[in-house]
Amino acid sequence: MSEAFTQKDNAAARSNFVSDIYQSGVDQAKKHILSQLSPIHSELHKSGTLHIHDLEAYGAVYNCSMPNVWNVFTNKKPSAQSTHGKIAFVFSVLKDIIVNLGVSQTGGIGFLDFDRMISDVFNQYKIKYTTENKEFFSDCIAEFLCWINITRSRYCREPYYLTINLGLSVTDWGRETTSAILQNFIDSPIHFTRPNIVYKVNQEVNAKLGTRNYDLYQRALSCTAKRMIPTYLLTDSAPNMNASPDCLGIMGCRTRVMQNVNGEATCLGRGNIANVTINLPRIALENDDKILFYQKLNAVMESAHQILANRVELMKHNPKHYLNYVFENHLWVADNINDMIRHGTLSIGFIGLSETVEILTNDKYYHSDLGQKLAIEIIESMRKKLDEWRTNEQLNYSLLASPGEMVSGRFCEIDKSKFNHKVQQKGFYTNSFHVEVNSKLSLYDKIIAEAPFHSLCNGGCITYIEFQSALLKNILALEDAVTFATQQGISYLGFNYPMDICNKCGNVGTFDTCQECGSTDIKRIRRVSGYLEDLSYFTDGKKAEEKHRLSNI
Repeated sequence: MSEAFTQKDNAAARSNFVSDIYQSGVDQAKKHILSQLSPIHSELHKSGTLHIHDLEAYGAVYNCSMPNVWNVFTNKKPSAQSTHGKIAFVFSVLKDIIVNLGVSQTGGIGFLDFDRMISDVFNQYKIKYTTENKEFFSDCIAEFLCWINITRSRYCREPYYLTINLGLSVTDWGRETTSAILQNFIDSPIHFTRPNIVYKVNQEVNAKLGTRNYDLYQRALSCTAKRMIPTYLLTDSAPNMNASPDCLGIMGCRTRVMQNVNGEATCLGRGNIANVTINLPRIALENDDKILFYQKLNAVMESAHQILANRVELMKHNPKHYLNYVFENHLWVADNINDMIRHGTLSIGFIGLSETVEILTNDKYYHSDLGQKLAIEIIESMRKKLDEWRTNEQLNYSLLASPGEMVSGRFCEIDKSKFNHKVQQKGFYTNSFHVEVNSKLSLYDKIIAEAPFHSLCNGGCITYIEFQSALLKNILALEDAVTFATQQGISYLGFNYPMDICNKCGNVGTFDTCQECGSTDIKRIRRVSGYLEDLSYFTDGKKAEEKHRLSNI
């Protein structure tokens, strides 16, 4: 089956004249690049054995980053002299960074410890912590959130994929930043679904009663109970406990850049260069004997390895200077392409572990110890290969638990034309290592089932807990889940529930018919792959997945 170039890649995209012209160019670029690749690699992508992400940018630019924003401010003096002018200047610079990075890379932008960064910048600009300044600052935060949600200047069709990490700063302005972002997000229009806010949970700073930021943690939980945001980076869990909490952060929907064979272990000033996702169910459908399955998996991984190697070589020798803004502003720890590749990560991801185990054993992996053992063995084998390449080549290969907004549906659709297996009937493959969305596992059993994979997927992963409806004031349930997840070894945790908005009267809840006015004109906000979006814009595979979701009671 040929690549469906016109298929919508993400739920955030909206069509207009300029965006359609852009998409036409993207489609042509993908066709051209596939024609230039090795025929074997091109066919692996076209046939759905694997997926080369951001194909149109192959050899040109990297994927996502956690820019060192502080480096920009150290070289910039405020254009205004008044205190309020300085505060407004800070947000003007942040917008400029977001816009320029948005045209310099293909994926998400993460701000590490946004609260600490604001505090440091305000200290540099001698902005005093006063009631009047706090009020103006809160207004600027509200306007910043509004801009993030309403602007669609990225490719003239979608908002920026922005992630703000916060929660650990204990300074006055740091705490004020976290407080203002959470409160303004709670108070913002219900259809505002951005940015992805990540609250970093730490035993010494905020996770326990009596710690300095425990009140902010409670506010974060209250915000999640009402808006599904923030999600939670568990800095004390097993996959993160050997890393400095200040160096940990999420970019995009789950990407985690930490280990570094060529420098400091931190995500700041680094990012993911490129990633390839492997269709695990396809390999199982073609090789239901376990020995043959592992042989084919190793072969496909080697092809993915070769694709990544080819991609970075083309980046090194690309005559076009697309990354001048990044290097001139010292947003990475590197100031040239070669060092950027050395400090960045090269990721191989996977889709459909649950379906793969079911094909090989005729049962869900979370139904038996044998199935769980096999699931872990498969992912361990992938991680082992990546670790070998990292050691041998001194490049930061990592294993990514792919979110699969587009590929979970694309892979399944292609496979249905070639195979006839019950795992394809639902119209999508399950994201990464997740248990299936209709598993009916309790939240505790789901956490236990998925926890072992968090230590293996060092390129990024998340576990989601599904509820039937918003928890509103029941934040104790969320806090208990965060504590349990930390104990079990979950690195990154999120909470989902249906959020419906009546387009006629604005009523919010979970309904097909509005209880207030009787309208059936309903906007449905759901989490697609890390970000919240209007369900009507989901890809076909994700629409099918959403229909199957059941709560983890």
